[in-house]
Amino acid sequence: MKTIQAYKILLSGALALVLATSCSKNESSENGIEVAEAPEDSKEIVLTEDQFRTMKMEWGPLHTGEFSEEITVQGTVQIPVEGMREISAYYGGYVQDIKLLEGQPVKKGEVLFNLENPDFIRLQQDYLETKSQLTYLKSEFERQRTLAAEQISAQKNYLKAEADYQTALAKSESLKKQLSLIQINADQLTPQSIKTKVAVTSPISGFVEDVFVVPGQFLPAAGKAVTLLSREHIHVELVLFEKDANRVHPGQKVEFTSPDKPGEVMQAKIYVVGQSINAQRQINIHAHLVDEKQESKMTPGMFLQARIQLDPQVSLAVPEESVLEVDQDRYILIQKSKTENGYVLEKVKVIPGAKGKHYLAIEPEKALDSTTVVLVKGGFNLL
Repeated sequence: MKTIQAYKILLSGALALVLATSCSKNESSENGIEVAEAPEDSKEIVLTEDQFRTMKMEWGPLHTGEFSEEITVQGTVQIPVEGMREISAYYGGYVQDIKLLEGQPVKKGEVLFNLENPDFIRLQQDYLETKSQLTYLKSEFERQRTLAAEQISAQKNYLKAEADYQTALAKSESLKKQLSLIQINADQLTPQSIKTKVAVTSPISGFVEDVFVVPGQFLPAAGKAVTLLSREHIHVELVLFEKDANRVHPGQKVEFTSPDKPGEVMQAKIYVVGQSINAQRQINIHAHLVDEKQESKMTPGMFLQARIQLDPQVSLAVPEESVLEVDQDRYILIQKSKTENGYVLEKVKVIPGAKGKHYLAIEPEKALDSTTVVLVKGGFNLL
């Protein structure tokens, strides 16, 4: 009786085990095919055909192409030095007729304001007096030269006449140049056209940045009155950190956007790379817009987000989704061999590089070539 009772107990236990196993298999087939985890130090994974089809995996080749790495930088819209003008006076004077506003456009040659000073009148008077004496002094000089040549007059008279004439000529030319600095044409100056005030004109076409004087104020010589900016040669000024300085050179492309229009991408080319590093361990880079018509959309001082495209390099590449991340490392799965029931995959560590049109450049830890078959889809289920 004990033997039969023990047999019934064993039979009942075995039946329960079979049922539990059957339920487990049914539950597994309902939830999909499970893949056993490989040991941490293993680089191989065995994959069956059923697993490959069920997880909708795909194979793909290892590509080779040119990829350009990008450096993300920040910058601003700037105006070169030749586009900045500080308007000051060669001679002091009282400011008259100024009606400028910040941001106001101006044209080259346009009168910005007038200066009034009695010294301007005296300068014109001195020129006219000196000019009137030149005719007499020149005639006397030529007469004394003739007399000296014929030994009729003393040589010293000739030398004095020559000195007087040359002194007056030098003074006349000097006054003529001084008048040109205050916009007075000496050749057209007559006693009747003497001016009491002179015009200060714009040397460039642009806009007014700042105004530092008001009507009636005395502007001393070399005093700053107005600053002007020209929009004709707007450029992009970028800030690059020291570690990337040797990777950048003139001619490389730059793509940038502004916070005001984040969806609008504009292009430029590097024109000048700074040759010294500042106290913040940075260098400045100047870039010119490819399409100069877009300069009208930019405002000096505007903040920019930019990407510098480095020189393209030939590299191995795979689709981005085929690169798998495990504990901050990157891997790809390649087909090492094919078996009767499936595949043997090898896990290869890679260093990711530049991106381009859904592909990612990689640097594998072992030698691979174009014949290598890569698992391009579904690999995240295996690691």
